Amino acid sequence: MAQATFQGKVSRRPLAEIVVDRIWRFFCSVRAAVYEIIALVILVLIGTLRGSSVPEWIATHVPATRGIVDRWYAWDVFHSLILILLLTLISVAIAICTINRFPGIWKAIAHPTILTSHGFIRNADINATFTPTRSVQETTEAVTAAFLKRKHRVITAERNGEVHFYADRNKYSKLGTFPFHLALILMLVGGIVGAQYGFREQSFVVAEGSVQNVGHGTGLSVGLTDFKDTYLENGQATEYQSELVVYKDGQAVKSGSITVNHPLSYEGVTIYQSSFGQAISVRITDDQGREIYNDSIPIGLYQSKLNPEAPAGIIDLPIANASFHVIGPDTNPNNMPELDTLNLTSGEVFVQVRPYDLPEGVMPPSSIVGQGDIVQLNGLNVEFLRERQFSLLQVGRNPGMPIFWAASFLLVAGLGVVFYFPHRRIRGIIAPAQDSANGVTASFAPLAKRDWSGQREFENAVDEIARALDVQPVVNRRTSEPDEEAGEDRPVTAQTIT
Repeated sequence: MAQATFQGKVSRRPLAEIVVDRIWRFFCSVRAAVYEIIALVILVLIGTLRGSSVPEWIATHVPATRGIVDRWYAWDVFHSLILILLLTLISVAIAICTINRFPGIWKAIAHPTILTSHGFIRNADINATFTPTRSVQETTEAVTAAFLKRKHRVITAERNGEVHFYADRNKYSKLGTFPFHLALILMLVGGIVGAQYGFREQSFVVAEGSVQNVGHGTGLSVGLTDFKDTYLENGQATEYQSELVVYKDGQAVKSGSITVNHPLSYEGVTIYQSSFGQAISVRITDDQGREIYNDSIPIGLYQSKLNPEAPAGIIDLPIANASFHVIGPDTNPNNMPELDTLNLTSGEVFVQVRPYDLPEGVMPPSSIVGQGDIVQLNGLNVEFLRERQFSLLQVGRNPGMPIFWAASFLLVAGLGVVFYFPHRRIRGIIAPAQDSANGVTASFAPLAKRDWSGQREFENAVDEIARALDVQPVVNRRTSEPDEEAGEDRPVTAQTIT
C-alpha cells in the first residue's frame, strides 16, 4: 500500500505572539468573566457582613470558627489588596473585550451587508411588496428619495438585474454600548481609588465642647459646640442636630449644623450625623497638680460587665500608665435590679483607674463620685465636672466620587442612545416583474424580529414609499412556530393588507 508524504514549511509563531494571544483570549473569555464576577460578589458579601452581627452569630453557634471570625472582623475587605487587584482585572477585561468588539461593530456601521435574499424578505415577521408600473431605475430613484426623506442612509447594489436595498437610520447608536462599557470601567476604577485613598470612620465620637482629630492625613479636626435633640411624649427622639466646627491645622475653616441625611462637607471629607448619647466631663490631675486629662468621656459605647444596662466609657492615660473607666447609673433600674450592684443615683458615676501593670487578681482602685466632687485614685485626682452629651458621627472621604459621577453620566447617556435612538435597518430587492414587461416588484422587510417599535418604524417607511410610488403595497404579517422537520420557522397565519 502506497504511503503519502507531505512536504512543506511548518508555520511557527513567535513565542511573544503566542503569549499575547493567550492573554488576550483569557481576558475575552466568558468563563473567566463569570469566575471574576463570582469572586467579586463573594468579597463584597464578606465585606458587607463584616459590619453585621452575622460573624458573631456564627462564632456563637459554631465555637470552632471563633478564630476565623476574629480574623474576619480584623480584615477590611474594601481596602484590601485582593479586592483592588480583582477590580483591576475586571476593568482590564472589559477594556480588552470592548477593543476586541470594536472592529466588527465599526465594519457593520461603515460597510454593512447589502445583498439579501427573497427568502429572507418572504419569511420576515412583516414585509411589504409593491408592484409599480415603472422601470427598475425609476423605482429605485423613487424609493431612495422616500428613504432619504425619512433620514435614512441608503446603499444599493446590483446583482443579476436586481437592485438590492439597504436603508438604515441611527447607525451610530451601535456605538452607544461603548460609553456603557467605559462607565463600567470607570465605576471599577472609582472603587479602586476609593478603596486605596478613601476612608470611613463609622464611630467618630465628639462630646460637647470637645474637638477630635479626623486623621488619615487630612489635617482636619471636628469640634462639637452644641447638641440639640427633640422628643415625642413617649420619649422617642424625633430629631437631633449637631453644631460643628471644622478645623484645618488648628484654624477654623467651616461651621454648620448637621442632622440625619444632611451632612457637612469640606475638602472631600463628609461628616454624617449617626446617633448621640451621654458623656461625663472629668478633670484628672496627678499628685503634683499637673493636668493629665480635661475632656468628656462618652458613656454608652460600652456596658458594664456586671450590668449590661449600665453605660460605660474607657479612655487611656499613657502618662499615668493606666486606663480610666467610668460607669453611669442603670438606665432601667426596674429590670433585673439584682444586677445593679453599684446603686448609682442621678448625678453619680463610678470611676476606676486600672494600671497597665496591675497584677492579676488585684482589684484596681475605684470609687463613686458625685458631680462637682473630687476623689483620689492611685495617685490621681479625679474631678467629676458635669454631664454632657456626645454626638456619634460618621466621617468619610471617597476621592473616587467624581469618577462615579462621570461613570453615571456615561452610563445613562449610553443607555439613552441605545434605547431611544435604536439602529433601524430595512432590506429590500427591486426586480423586474415576471408577468409584466414594464412593471417591477419591490419587496422590503425590516431587521426587527420581535421588535414592535422597529416594525412600526417600517410601517411608516412603507407609507412614505407608497406615496412616492403612488402604489399601495401588499403587507404581510405572520406568526410562526418551529417546523420540526425543516428545523426552521414556517408560517402559520398571514394577514394581507392592500
